[in-house]
Amino acid sequence: MTRRLLSFALAALAVSASLCADGQDTAPAYTNEHRTTADDVAAIQRVLKAYTTSVTNGDKATFEALLLNEEVPFTSTDELVKLGANGLNVDTRRYPRFRKAVFESGVQYTQNFYNIHIQQDGDLAQVSLDFVTKVVKSGGGGFGWKTLQLVKVKGQWKIASEIYTVRDLPSS
Repeated sequence: MTRRLLSFALAALAVSASLCADGQDTAPAYTNEHRTTADDVAAIQRVLKAYTTSVTNGDKATFEALLLNEEVPFTSTDELVKLGANGLNVDTRRYPRFRKAVFESGVQYTQNFYNIHIQQDGDLAQVSLDFVTKVVKSGGGGFGWKTLQLVKVKGQWKIASEIYTVRDLPSS
């Protein structure tokens, strides 16, 4: 499975490189005309604030209200690699694992987001950011980078996917 994924990635890179080499790297000006409003960006920022606050407070109900549904893609890249290497189906719908670790384990966390970048076009938004999650009692935890896809449904921004990297926090 891993060899197949590597072959696919190399093929995609080759196609991408050939498109750029063929002069396809200059996008038409209208492709940069995303429909973005200050109100939507502020609403997305509130979603992100509610995310970190609910993780820090152990508030599962508030967190789950931010999700489009509990079946959204929600996983670390490490989990995906392990599943693929073991020949298992790669299923990105891993939110129940996150819920159990963060909201049902009895462990208290603090979480902060940094370097937040929001892109929006109408009812679709993409957010990339760096995060730090600390275990309150032990001081351990992790950090990484995540991307979130959000969709606006009935006037509310909802997280439709989250894929992230994660590494252990350095020792103090």
